[in-house]
Amino acid sequence: MSLILTAVPRTRALLFRRMLLLNFCFPFTGALSQAPAITATVDIAKTGAVEVSGNSPQPKPAFPAGGDQPAVNPGSPTYPLDVSAALSDDRKTLTIAVLNPSDAEQSIHLDIHGAAVASTGKLWRMAPNSIDAVVKAGSPAEVQVEEQSLDAMPATVTLLPYSVNIYSYSLQ
Repeated sequence: MSLILTAVPRTRALLFRRMLLLNFCFPFTGALSQAPAITATVDIAKTGAVEVSGNSPQPKPAFPAGGDQPAVNPGSPTYPLDVSAALSDDRKTLTIAVLNPSDAEQSIHLDIHGAAVASTGKLWRMAPNSIDAVVKAGSPAEVQVEEQSLDAMPATVTLLPYSVNIYSYSLQ
């Protein structure tokens, strides 16, 4: 199963929102004790379509809402992580969002096909210290979006627990 996204307008905020909403609607119930090597392949077509595939399909829910088994289980085939990718409107920038909803650090191998990425990029990460982190008016935020400059796209990335990670690289 593959998740196909076309090159429609996408912003980092919308990717954050999609990843968080998916996690809140279909929460992860815990970390895997022996996580398999997870690989996500991002294929960029000449038409601008971006397809994300992986080697770790989403499991069927143990207790589906309403008692019915859904025809398609939510999330990308990169369980327990969720991966989404899109091109910018001008098709010059690839953005990859990776959500780790588990309570353990996870690693994923990223393969990019169909385009070469630049030797520098950016990472925006939102990773609270605990699942109970809150943001209250008048108090210091317990979770913030951190921006980081990156060198070449790493082949394998390690993701902090409960984190949303957005990688952005220009295409060559």
